[in-house]
Amino acid sequence: MTFFWLFFDVLILISIAVSVYWQSQITIRAKYNFSSLIYGMIFGVLLMMYPSPGLIWLVLVAGFILMNIISGVGGLTTNRIIGNGFFYPTIVRFSDLATITLTNQPMPGQRHLVIAIFTLKRGRNVRLNFGQSTEVLIDALRPNLPTEVSLVVR
Repeated sequence: MTFFWLFFDVLILISIAVSVYWQSQITIRAKYNFSSLIYGMIFGVLLMMYPSPGLIWLVLVAGFILMNIISGVGGLTTNRIIGNGFFYPTIVRFSDLATITLTNQPMPGQRHLVIAIFTLKRGRNVRLNFGQSTEVLIDALRPNLPTEVSLVVR
């Protein structure tokens, strides 16, 4: 049974390392996705209700909570989208995209909210919310997008 928990510890630590690596590549950061934090807290409390004595269990619970905290970060790199995801980030190359839809939402004051929906060629959508203006996102996306990817601004 110890090997079983140790295996999960290693998987969680690898997932954290992959997430931190891809998050370090982000050039334009999206808004934090709090739903992963909430789910992480709920499952973390459930894990802590039945503690197993030992360091392996403690590393598992701490790693699980840390993994869910850092999984709320997403954004754009020079050639990929890093989406918010539970347990691991959604990493999509720009060449795998069919359409990018940017929707500017009016906000009070000088604040910006742009909802970006990235539609993949497989039909799946990845959504990120940005605090930058639409022009900043377009300037960051245009030089790196393949010509077959359409960019729609609403």
